Formats: sequence, C-alpha cells, structure tokens
Amino acid sequence: MTVLSSVMCLIAAAAIYAALPSPQPASGAIRPVSKPSVLVLDMIGFGFGLIFLPPAIIGMATAHGVLAVLALLCLVPASLSLVFFTVAVRQETSWVRFFGNGFEFTQFGLRVRVPYNELEKVSVRQWHASGAVAWFQSTIGSSGRKKAVLLNGEQTTKTLVFRRKDGSVFTISSELIPDLQRVLIGMDRAEIELPEGISEWQRKKIRRRREKMYAEPRPEPKSEQLDVARIAALIEHARRNA
Repeated sequence: MTVLSSVMCLIAAAAIYAALPSPQPASGAIRPVSKPSVLVLDMIGFGFGLIFLPPAIIGMATAHGVLAVLALLCLVPASLSLVFFTVAVRQETSWVRFFGNGFEFTQFGLRVRVPYNELEKVSVRQWHASGAVAWFQSTIGSSGRKKAVLLNGEQTTKTLVFRRKDGSVFTISSELIPDLQRVLIGMDRAEIELPEGISEWQRKKIRRRREKMYAEPRPEPKSEQLDVARIAALIEHARRNA
C-alpha cells in the first residue's frame, strides 16, 4: 500500500464518518454527560485502530516467528478501538424523556416506555465512584439486561432509582432532570409512594401543586337553572316591595 493510497483511505474514512447521520432525541429528552465528548471518543478509537491494526494484519500475513507473535499482540490494543466506538455510540443514542404519566428510556436506539403505575418502588441513592470506575459507570450505562443507567459524569451524584414490577431498574442522575418537581407530581398522581428523603413539607407542596394542575373544572350552571334563579329573585323582590 503506497502513501498516496493510505492518504486516500484516510480521507474516505473521514468523509464517511462526517456523513453518518446523528440521532436527534425528541424535544425535552435528557442525555448523559459524555466525558470526554463523543468526537474525542471516536478520535481515540480511530487512533488505536490506525496505529495497531495495520501492523497486526500485515504482520500476521507476512511475518514469521517472533514478528508474527508481536503482530498478533498488536490486536490487543487495536481491539480497544471497538470499546471506544461502542461507548461513543451508546452516548450518542441514549436518553430519557419524561411524560406526565411515566418516562421513556432509550439506549442504543432501543426504547422502553415505563408508566408510573408499573413501578414497584422509587428511591433516592447517593452514587459515588472515583476515577476510572466513575467514568466506566457513566459511559457504559448498564450492567445487565434489566438495568439501565444515565449519569451526569460526576464522581458523586444523587440518583433516582426507578424499580419496575418486573425487576427492571432505571437509575438517573437527579441533577440531569430539569423539572424534578413535575416528575414527583406525576408519580404522586399515579399513587406511587414518593422516595424517602423528601420532607413532609415538600410532600404537601407537591400534592398542592398536583391538585392545582389537575383539578377538575367546576361545571358551569345550565341556562335553565340561571333562568329559574333569576325568576325566583324577581318574585322575591316583588314580594318585598308589595
């Protein structure tokens, strides 16, 4: 492979990357905080692949003995590019959107709609991790088929843990939710026990706002009733003046 063909391949790869469609979440969706950014993750992945993958492939095809073993070992760092690409895709295709009666969690493009009345319990958990562990938890985002995590990327965060009746668990940093009170109002309306740690004063405030938001309008009196009331008032007025 000549230098010119290598440069052309790099240009083609950059053009394909720039042309890839970027998923756009719906308005009001909450996205995870990516540290580093998705672009940086992609560049790191490209770097590992560009540096280690060509010598691994060429070495295994042409080299013998020790050189072949070294070429094989190059596959280990080259495979890290897949890790960074996967993390970038996860960050780009994951978000959560809250509604009045529940929320929708999207991860790797797969959507799960969770109504509040399907929740078994909601709790508040102080999430703390340091260094690489915090980065891993906030970027990988899940630890099983029934667990999904959306964190703000900080080492310490206060999370809301939504536990579904089927055992699914959704953990979301409360700092990412722009209107947390509206979420609590929706849960209270669905008769879901509010998380521990919320004071009685806050509970009363949430219920008052819920009653104000979802109060049923009083029915307006019918025209016949108004006519009867008006006639009765006229009769009463005439009787007093007689």
